[in-house]
Amino acid sequence: MNFYKKAIFSFILVVFFFVIAVKIVEPVIDRQIKNSISDKKLSEKLKKELQNSVEDFTPEKREFYKQIIKKTYKKWKPVIDEALNEAKTELNEN
Repeated sequence: MNFYKKAIFSFILVVFFFVIAVKIVEPVIDRQIKNSISDKKLSEKLKKELQNSVEDFTPEKREFYKQIIKKTYKKWKPVIDEALNEAKTELNEN
């Protein structure tokens, strides 16, 4: 009889901890799903905004975007070059 009590108690504990784990993980999964949906909406909004901005491309906007692209290129160029060099060395080794 003692064995059955311990087995039932252990089973209840396992179920209890499983329920707690699900309750803890559920909001995280819910946020991930909402973020992926909002990212999709955001990317669609950005795409529309970019299309609209290209249609009415004034010299001021052209200069503004040009500056952003230059800064981004300066920032990422060394990283891209480093990655390309590493990839070339890995290809040469194989």
